[in-house]
Amino acid sequence: MGILFMLMFTLVPLFIAAVFVLVIGMIVVTAVKGIAEWADNNAQPVLTLPARIATKRLHVSGGGQDSTASTSYHITFETSAGGLRQEFRVSATDYSGLAEGDTGDLTHQGTRYKGFIRVRRPVAPPPIAAAPRAPAWTCGYCATFVDGAERKCPSCGATERKQPATA
Repeated sequence: MGILFMLMFTLVPLFIAAVFVLVIGMIVVTAVKGIAEWADNNAQPVLTLPARIATKRLHVSGGGQDSTASTSYHITFETSAGGLRQEFRVSATDYSGLAEGDTGDLTHQGTRYKGFIRVRRPVAPPPIAAAPRAPAWTCGYCATFVDGAERKCPSCGATERKQPATA
């Protein structure tokens, strides 16, 4: 029994120390990644590109028995030139104010979302179809060539048609 106590009092502190070092190491790695991404974003130029909202999604975490839920909002933008897709984390206000398919100008700096201004680009109205015109005809009384829009011969006033006119 003495060896078991000796082993337990030696291994348990080593296990606790290893877990402590592992947790501290994960925190340090996460912080270094965050600082590197922040510095990389600061080194990037602020770009404004024409884009379209491809998809929207939200992620809910937490919300157990006595804990509160946390929601993060994400929008995927597709640039007009090249079709490049990029997802950004956005505020709840931006998420609720934008819809899939909206087009506009996306402003970002690296992976940092700066804003999206919706642009309503004018859509060309459909062409107006010309009213169908009646074919031209020849007066059956005086043989005058008559435009298809006319119902009576302008020369004699007759309505009798001889044949369709050939131009």
